[in-house]
Amino acid sequence: MSAANLHPQLHHMSAATPDAQPHHIAPSHVHSGGHQHNHQHTAECPACVAGRNDHPLPKEVSEMMASREHRMHHWLWHEVRNNWHRYPRDIQQKIDDLGWRPPRPVMDESGNPNLENDSGEDFLYMHRQMIADVNAILKQVGDPNYPRVQGWLEAPPPDDPSYPVPPAWFDPTSGQAQFANIDRIKSNVFYEKRFRFWQKTFIDPVFLRSVTLGKLGVIMEMTIHNAMHMRWAASSGSVRPDPLQSTGEIDPLKGEVIGMEWDDPRYNFLGDTYSSHVNPIFWKLHGWIDDRVEGWKLANGVFGNNFWKGTWTGKMPGHEEMAAPHALHGIAGHEVSPMAESQQVANLIAQTGVFQRNPFMPQFSMESW
Repeated sequence: MSAANLHPQLHHMSAATPDAQPHHIAPSHVHSGGHQHNHQHTAECPACVAGRNDHPLPKEVSEMMASREHRMHHWLWHEVRNNWHRYPRDIQQKIDDLGWRPPRPVMDESGNPNLENDSGEDFLYMHRQMIADVNAILKQVGDPNYPRVQGWLEAPPPDDPSYPVPPAWFDPTSGQAQFANIDRIKSNVFYEKRFRFWQKTFIDPVFLRSVTLGKLGVIMEMTIHNAMHMRWAASSGSVRPDPLQSTGEIDPLKGEVIGMEWDDPRYNFLGDTYSSHVNPIFWKLHGWIDDRVEGWKLANGVFGNNFWKGTWTGKMPGHEEMAAPHALHGIAGHEVSPMAESQQVANLIAQTGVFQRNPFMPQFSMESW
């Protein structure tokens, strides 16, 4: 079954049936089918041979997530949410006209994380929708070894054979300081001092009762979430350039601000929001993050799905808001497509020259949290 043949019924989790809820706790490693099939699969599957339960992401999911519409959505959502206050007012207005204004930017006007505006709920909710969409695909694929997104029970410790930590790399465009930061995040000392502290904190009922879900979301996003991305990121071998700045009239029907070569499924760099969701580690770490929502609900006596304050997802592929694009600026007489709309938002961002060049490496110290 190819990704092109998959047509999952995508929906928001707030309206989902109980069976559609994501379940991240890994089930026992069971293979379906006859004994001969089990024996053959076990002999061919590296995870089975090693006695592990880290099966690769099914090809159908990788291809779907690597599509331009999914890449553009994930990239745009993070870009506008993190950089909104850095855009000129006229660009903000045009982006707003296209339906991409973030109602709760995660960074305030001073460039610091906003802990009070429920932007952390947007972070948790949007990624929960991504998990639900992937689970819908997995249900159609029917791979018994990858039935649903299964988050880590804990971040893999140093020397874990299933999830080895790739070495740090030097990027000449970022400099020595960036290399030192990445190298530190990948160190055993960082895991023992920060990862263990964060994991203990984010499951502590006393702490969970002391914070709103929005505050919890921002704190996790800026600490353990970003650190997970960079700890398990491997050098992509080349750096995706910033989108080209448009010249003259903006025409989303001509050219691409991000080269098509970056849509190759092999580009799954965890350090780039255009590619991180193509990487199987993304679903492991976000499964862990999503389980913290359930921990917060349990600690605070919250039940059901009607507790969300922040539910901004941008325009997600396959969702209702994606099916009703706004009118494009300066483009008349053309049939409007969702991708053309996303392309114009990207063009507007490119005009500003404001980008998240290292989205998971914030300028402030994550170790102070």
